[in-house]
Amino acid sequence: MRNKDTDYLHAVARTAYLQSQLVSKGELMKAADAYSAGDAFRLLSGRQIFKDHSIDEYEHALESSLEEAYELVEEITDYSGITSVFRYHTDGHNFKVMVKNRAVDGDFSCLYKNGGTVEINVMKSEFDDKAFYHVPEVLGNAVLEAAEELARTGDSQKVDILIDNGVLALMGEKAAQLGFRCITDYVTAKIDLINFRTALRLMKMKKDTFEASKAFAEGGSFTKMELEEAYSTGFDGLTRLAEKIPQSGKVKEAITLIKQGASIGVFELQADRCFRNLFEEAGAVPFGIEPIVSYLYLKEREVRACRMVLASKLYKLSRDTIRERLGYIYAD
Repeated sequence: MRNKDTDYLHAVARTAYLQSQLVSKGELMKAADAYSAGDAFRLLSGRQIFKDHSIDEYEHALESSLEEAYELVEEITDYSGITSVFRYHTDGHNFKVMVKNRAVDGDFSCLYKNGGTVEINVMKSEFDDKAFYHVPEVLGNAVLEAAEELARTGDSQKVDILIDNGVLALMGEKAAQLGFRCITDYVTAKIDLINFRTALRLMKMKKDTFEASKAFAEGGSFTKMELEEAYSTGFDGLTRLAEKIPQSGKVKEAITLIKQGASIGVFELQADRCFRNLFEEAGAVPFGIEPIVSYLYLKEREVRACRMVLASKLYKLSRDTIRERLGYIYAD
């Protein structure tokens, strides 16, 4: 793979323009203040993301817009594969639906999402055959294990854990293959922060170390054994382990607040701030792959924020609640 900064001059210029067309936080705040969901959608309908769509189609518009962004980035980077690390979570989501659907009667096809790296019909076929060619092996094996665990225990939460950890392992493999530091840094931070979040959530639930260790993901800045040892010594152990990661300041602050009784939402906010800072630094690079990766992050944030605002308006949540949630998404 080419790995020179100057290889992506055109792509950087193209994504810089696209970034300028994203729905802004200010526009979303105005939509949050609108009288109704219809009024909120009308305020946003002039933006490209909702062009030629009605409010009843907003979810389709969001998924299509994100999928188009992935396809465009692949095209202008000579099909480098850099979008995969952002798309694997959709594959994971679809496999979760698939595994759980096989265990119960009913049609859950409405829950599948577009935008993953493998077509859903291909995923179904390879899952049925227990042989993976288009689905990466590390994810396929996690899915088979999840299906066996669900059949044995009936515990759907274990399905989520096993498939999520398969997705993280796959992201790590892809980052290593691509060889771009900004992507490697993102994936490492993703694994680290998910592991800390999991540890804090389970600590609040008073789970013992053996039970908690089953949920921890491999990879990241520290070993699974190091995390287990830190978990066994409580909040102070996690605080010491946080010294190993670049985001230590924000993570330690969240651990302290949670130790004092705050909700896990405190950690979620700090994690979002870590990713915001990481991609802001990437976006400041004048040329190279970094600004393109930063655009993908911002595009996903736009979709997430638009979905939250419109869904919240449809469910008639208060303006203050929506504004607060926007603050979390933008890591204020």
